[in-house]
Amino acid sequence: MQILGYLLFGFSLFYVFFLWQFPYDQVRRVIIQGFEETFPMKLSIGRIGPSFPSNVSVENISIDSGSVLFQVPDMNMHPNLLGFFWGKAGFNLESAGKSAGLHGEFQSQKNQNRVKIRLNNMVIKASAGKETSFQMKLSGEASFDWRGDDFGKGTGLGWALLERGEIQGVQNPQLPAALSMFDRIRAEVQLKEGMLRVKRLEVSGKDFNGSFQGDFPFPGKGKGNFPDLGLFQQSSGKPGSR
Repeated sequence: MQILGYLLFGFSLFYVFFLWQFPYDQVRRVIIQGFEETFPMKLSIGRIGPSFPSNVSVENISIDSGSVLFQVPDMNMHPNLLGFFWGKAGFNLESAGKSAGLHGEFQSQKNQNRVKIRLNNMVIKASAGKETSFQMKLSGEASFDWRGDDFGKGTGLGWALLERGEIQGVQNPQLPAALSMFDRIRAEVQLKEGMLRVKRLEVSGKDFNGSFQGDFPFPGKGKGNFPDLGLFQQSSGKPGSR
């Protein structure tokens, strides 16, 4: 028992040292760079740092699309330190605080990587300028597998449901049609061989409904954009497709 106590004490000291010496700023830069190379938006992370006893805190997360600023809830990462010793890197990701809106898992072993994400009514605050704001609830599931650094040739499946709350303040004319005219968006997608296949994209609002299917290059930055949902809107009760 005494030997076991020494081992646990030594492991605890190593873990504390690991948390303090981890290159958080470098990780933050890599995450931001990877996001912005994949999506045509700007990502900002205020802080990535230790949160005792065993978590890594990710705080002040925002995504800027150019016309809308999205505030994402803070998150906690829990590294799989035991797996690291066996050549299996990974961590769990969860929403901070009482909200259980996000749960994610990352695993990497023998050059194979996998990400799984589950969302359950995760609340995202959004604003367009100083006078327009609204909230969104995001639910869904996704999994993504890739080999080594070849992120663009990964494979994955996912679905998402986005529900927008009432827009407060000025009805900003610069607000994208997908957010100003529709209050519910549901999508099912598949990623394979560098192409993102939108298997189903349905949008609905008080006066409009629409649907869409199509393929897009992935990563998407500089290789084409998703459709302007305002182009295929139909009057309520007469869903259309394009």
